[in-house]
Amino acid sequence: MSKTQIARYNIGQVIRHRLYEMRGVIFDVDASPAAADIGPMQGPGTPGLFYRMFAVDDQIPYVACIAEQDLLPDQSGEPVNHPEIGGLLEVDEGGGYRRRKRLMN
Repeated sequence: MSKTQIARYNIGQVIRHRLYEMRGVIFDVDASPAAADIGPMQGPGTPGLFYRMFAVDDQIPYVACIAEQDLLPDQSGEPVNHPEIGGLLEVDEGGGYRRRKRLMN
């Protein structure tokens, strides 16, 4: 039987990396580190959750997969400017992001 993990962050939440100048919007959560460049594992057993996000670093957009322990909530209130956000997420009334009801091609 697999152990259930509770995600600390949500789809559409803007986050930042705890060490590097990177901000992003989460679009997927995964328990598998297969797509991540994870470095050292946290503690014994499972490494935790990984978040896929539309990220920007010095205004260069890319898709990242980062371990939960390396992320913090972003409190800046600034939007994330990434060309792929509109395909999966839309901006809500409060300026946050949420999943699109219909995906764009």
